[in-house]
Amino acid sequence: MPELPEVETLRIDLENEIVGRKITAVEVKAARTVRRHRNRKEFGKRLLTVRVAGIERRGLYLLVSLDSGEALVSALGGSGRLRRERSSAPIEPGTDAVITFAVGGGLRYLNLPVEGELFVAGKAELEDLGEPRPGAIDPLTDAFTWQSLGTALLSRHARLRPLLVGGELIGGIGPIYADEILWLSGLRWDRDSATLSPQEIRRLYRAIQEVVHEAVRLRGTSVGEDLWLDVHGNKGEYQNQLNAYQREGQPCRRCRTPLVLEELDQADRTYFCPRCQS
Repeated sequence: MPELPEVETLRIDLENEIVGRKITAVEVKAARTVRRHRNRKEFGKRLLTVRVAGIERRGLYLLVSLDSGEALVSALGGSGRLRRERSSAPIEPGTDAVITFAVGGGLRYLNLPVEGELFVAGKAELEDLGEPRPGAIDPLTDAFTWQSLGTALLSRHARLRPLLVGGELIGGIGPIYADEILWLSGLRWDRDSATLSPQEIRRLYRAIQEVVHEAVRLRGTSVGEDLWLDVHGNKGEYQNQLNAYQREGQPCRRCRTPLVLEELDQADRTYFCPRCQS
């Protein structure tokens, strides 16, 4: 976390609130946060006095387009947060970077993990971001059909859940939404993608669309120790709709069979119904 719906929620909010703002100050706590640059000063120099021209999302990267022709790229990683704050607000512990606008406060990046980072990129660099992976579907921006999804699934002999979270098939799907998609489609996590029938492929296609779009509408999922919070520090609401994730032992909402938890490795686990997911 954050996964695709959470990053899309950030994009929507920032598009509504910071486009047209002029950057007047940049503060970065540690050089590792901007490690693609020579130093923190060089990173800040490319942002000062420019204005925000637009907000984009590319997979799980958040792009703040600038009127200089470059873009500020944010990779929040598994635990990073992005907050919109007034300039006079106290700096919270764990703040990694602060970007201040001439008016309207600024942006604060907090709790960026090792894989999290900020960098300013030109057009050529943006083309080489590497996410989404070539051929990966973005269910929020790409027009795709169940037939094209089926072609991709049947060309692989891979278990469904690793395929969903690996980023090669669908961009930006992590453990939460993979479990929800598989529950809604009635498919087991370890089902071989090459064995799916046309009906099962259509069910999976509809589940991907429904889960992702509904999660965006409800502004993401806030569960676990590191709760997802939007730019104003508010929780999402999709956790109230979860049918599988973190519901081990609770009755399945389709067949009332207790849901089970299966450990996949030391860092990953999946929740599913042993009866109605096949």
